[in-house]
Amino acid sequence: MSTFDEASRLVLDYLQEQVPMDFWTVSRVIDGRQVYLDVTPNELDLAVGDGPSWKESLCHSMWERGGPRVVPDVSQVPQYAGNTAARDLSVASYVGIPLFNEDNTLFGTVCGIDTSVRGDAFADLEPQLELLGQMLSVVRNLDAQGVWLSRQLEATLQEAETDVLTGLRNRPAWRRACEVEEARHHRLGDQASIVVLDVDGLKQVNDHEGHAAGDALLQHMATVVRTSCRRTDVVARLGGDEFAVLCPQTTAGGVTHLVKRLREELAAVGLSASIGAATLEQAGTITETEAKADAAMYADKRARR
Repeated sequence: MSTFDEASRLVLDYLQEQVPMDFWTVSRVIDGRQVYLDVTPNELDLAVGDGPSWKESLCHSMWERGGPRVVPDVSQVPQYAGNTAARDLSVASYVGIPLFNEDNTLFGTVCGIDTSVRGDAFADLEPQLELLGQMLSVVRNLDAQGVWLSRQLEATLQEAETDVLTGLRNRPAWRRACEVEEARHHRLGDQASIVVLDVDGLKQVNDHEGHAAGDALLQHMATVVRTSCRRTDVVARLGGDEFAVLCPQTTAGGVTHLVKRLREELAAVGLSASIGAATLEQAGTITETEAKADAAMYADKRARR
């Protein structure tokens, strides 16, 4: 049982088999509504995502007014008498078991309703149903912790793989992206290309205007390159004045167009760079492709002198 939604489905299936009612749901209280997260098949036309206003629900009366949690006949319980939602659905018997967040605040409920009155023995099910609710609350909180940890890990990895100055991917992140693309290329035959750029004039700016100006130049360069590329392209700063772009599903013709666009966009803001490109061949490796792009960049640098 690895996730809350899987556990919810198991609980509902069990309840429908062992304690049949017209409708069972695992719900969450959010934004003033009792929202059904999962439901059993029913003839009441109630579906996932449906749910009443929280204040008008039977579960609100259970939680806020102290109504009993397992009710054979709602008409005999003052807390539920005259409840709008119960009247609209002709509810005669009811189950409402709270689900708790880790801090013991209310997350939602396991809720069951039926249009038939049950015998007094129905109330004897409460300890068993409470146990199911407690178990589901534990699973929910473990799942929430897992999600939080996953997000923290993602944020940590992203920070570790980000060039602090430009916000682009750094060299380790670039290497991992290239390895993934190479595997995809050999498995599926997808074409890919690499562009390498070397910024013009960084040393002169650092020497004459200071490193803050040099940093500003690199940040400006990063912005232009990133905005000139597709969202699926991987843009990285490999170090110093060197940038690179990994272009998935891009032919030699496609990368030629990209190089042309990069030159034009850089020139439009007063920047320039030596640029080289290469396309991954069917039997080649990503390392070979990057080396070819790098060689093309140096050839471009010599030709522009």
